[in-house]
Order: sequence, then C-alpha cells, then structure tokens
Amino acid sequence: MLAWGGSFAAIKALVDHGLEAPDVAIGRYLVAAPGFGIALAAAGGMPGLTRRDGLRVVAAGLFVVTVYHLALNEGERTTTAGTASVVIAAAPAMALLMSLGLGLEDFSRRRAAGLAVAFAGVVVVIVLGSGQSVSLDTVRGPLLVLVAASSFAAYNVLVKPLLGRFDPVAIAAATSLVGTAALLPFGASGTAGRLGGIDAGDLALVVFLGLICTLAGYLLWTVALRFLDPSRAVAYLYGVPVVAVTVGAVTLGESVTGWLALGGLLVVGGVALSQ
Repeated sequence: MLAWGGSFAAIKALVDHGLEAPDVAIGRYLVAAPGFGIALAAAGGMPGLTRRDGLRVVAAGLFVVTVYHLALNEGERTTTAGTASVVIAAAPAMALLMSLGLGLEDFSRRRAAGLAVAFAGVVVVIVLGSGQSVSLDTVRGPLLVLVAASSFAAYNVLVKPLLGRFDPVAIAAATSLVGTAALLPFGASGTAGRLGGIDAGDLALVVFLGLICTLAGYLLWTVALRFLDPSRAVAYLYGVPVVAVTVGAVTLGESVTGWLALGGLLVVGGVALSQ
C-alpha cells in the first residue's frame, strides 16, 4: 500500500522533468523484468497452459502493463498525483461492473448502490477535483487515468479464471513479462537517449518504481493473497489514495481541494459498499 501510494508522485515528478509516458513505463519494467523472470522460474512456470489460457495471459499483460502504464503516465502529465490515485482507486468497482456484465458475479441492490456512489466520486474528481474551471484541458488527464483504471479492472477479470489452476506468482510474473515486451516498440522515438540522460535523482525514482512499486509491490500483494481473504486484502487498497495524496502534497506541493477529498471519500466508500 505504501509503495503503490508513493508511485504516483514518482511518476508525476518524472514526466514533469521531461520524460515521456513510454520512457517511464519502459524504464521501470526493464528494471523489474529480470526479477519477474526469476519469479516465474521459481514458481515452476505455468505447466498445462492451454492456447486459450495463453491468450488470456497475453491479453491480461497488455492491459495491466502496456495500456495501464501508458495511459496513467500520460494522464499524470496534466493532472496531479493525488487526483490520479483517486481515479485508480475506482478500479475494483470497474472490475465488479465488468464481472456483473459477464455474469461472473451476482447482482444485488447493495452492489448497485456501491457502484453508483463510487462512480459519482469519479465524476466529482474528474470534473471538479483540480479546483479549476471545467475544460477539455483539465479533464483530459483524469480521463486518461480512467482508461488506466479500466485496464487494471480488465486485468483482474481476465486472470480470475486462472487463479485456481496456476500459481498466482507465476501469473503475475508472466503477465508482467508479456506487457514489458509489448512496451518496447513504444521506445523507438528517443527513449534510450532520454533515460540515459537523466540525473541521479530521477534514476533513483525509476529504480524505486521498478524494484519497489512494480516487482516487490505486485509479488508482495500476490503472496499476501495466500494468507488473507481477497475481501480483507482489498481493504488495504483503500489506503493507497490517502498515501498518494499525502505524498503528492508533501513532496510536490500539490493542493488538496475539498472536491478531491469528497470525490475520494465517495470512491472509497462506494467500493467498500459494493464489496
């Protein structure tokens, strides 16, 4: 929770310092990829993987790495780290909505009410969270982050059928490696030069994103699910936007508007109610 909460400010700092969205994504995943390779091998791979399962892994990797990080990084170029984290916090509600639509979850009035509250919070954050007048420029960033949240939700729906048959660490590692490979073509327009020219502080942020927020974050979360019920584990995610807003305010001087706080409460409360 602490690692993921700190990642939003790190991304915001890097894009503000001149890195492009693909640069940040490629940099962090190239740092994390060797660790994911070791984790996949240590977990014994994914024996018995069918063609259909393989397609599911590929699609999940594209959503959770490629689409998610390109959209999040580009979105943070024109919005705050705190705003981005609150929008991302709606991902569990989006996953539930997708599951309901596919018939994977049972509908209930409580869930419907929770989803309505959560999405009302997203609207508040996107339209009013910045405290600026509403325009295409002020909503573009949050809307891109909303694409990232939707991608993370799609990832969770895609991998759910695999969790009973494969090691969760192997699934997390395999999808991450697939997504990393798909990121590389986006680095054809000067990524190597920009990453090679960053100073020590920005290099430390890239390493932090790769080792702590990506490799350690995903693996620790996956291992924790072996000891906690998913409903208990998800409760920790409610703290991510709180950490992110705090870190953004302290390290980047971001303002915390009343609308952002209200939207955050609605998102977290709605997700909690729906689950």
